[in-house]
Amino acid sequence: MIRRIALVASVAAACIASLLIGMHSGSTRDRMFRAMQNIQRRLLPMPEYNSYEQLVAFPGRREIARPPITPRTMVAFAFGQSNSANHGDEKFRASSPAVANFWNGRYFAAEDPLLGATGKGGSPWVLMANKLIEARTFDSVILISAGIAASPVEAWTTGGNLNGMLEKRLAEAKDAGLTVTHFLWHQGESNNSPAGAASYDTAMQPIIALTKRIFPQSKFFVAQATLCGPGNVPSIELQKIQLGLSRLPGVFAGPNTDEIGFAGRYDSCHLNAIGLEKHAAGWAAAIAAHRD
Repeated sequence: MIRRIALVASVAAACIASLLIGMHSGSTRDRMFRAMQNIQRRLLPMPEYNSYEQLVAFPGRREIARPPITPRTMVAFAFGQSNSANHGDEKFRASSPAVANFWNGRYFAAEDPLLGATGKGGSPWVLMANKLIEARTFDSVILISAGIAASPVEAWTTGGNLNGMLEKRLAEAKDAGLTVTHFLWHQGESNNSPAGAASYDTAMQPIIALTKRIFPQSKFFVAQATLCGPGNVPSIELQKIQLGLSRLPGVFAGPNTDEIGFAGRYDSCHLNAIGLEKHAAGWAAAIAAHRD
């Protein structure tokens, strides 16, 4: 009995010592801490993010060869805030090898969450790509995802903290030999206020101009998106401004996702399976309407 008590006490003391050492190592981020992090990454792969909280690695992602690119390939750059990123309640994967996710010069079989955007849930983009291919609007789709949760339009425009990242991502695509054919902008929930709406048109024009400078023949689609949060109501004024951007050359109206309403949202803002289905269908219809 005495030996057993001594053994239990020794084990407890060792556990406490290990815990204290681990806490110290974690607080100082010393060599031991970094070594354990490397071991953990190898044995238990975890999602990894960059300084913008965009997903750069996710367990199970399968790298593939560069897909063939033809005149019937859509290269879609999807960006904006959380409902353009991986914050949906349902995940989707490509229904054929014809859909790829481009990230950092490499190609991956497309499935949620997409590399390149914030969050680790679902998005409308893989489902949209499936629909476009099933409808024979395109033969293949390459998805470039860059959305960042809660980002106002001012962050993306000239002088904003995301503008440099946006330009870098566009340059990376061009350097990889990709020509973006469609820009899919879904943002506006953070600008649902009189002040936010007042500056929206002015902030959007440099964003569109940047995409046109690097990819002159691209089409830029702007969703009507303003709804997010309990008690929130759509901003009719901001919807009009978003729709009005289609007056610009090469700019087209995307879907009105405010029409999805709260029944399609699991937390009054982000989309559930029903909402993502409607979101994807709206984008597929808008894009198909301007296929030439």
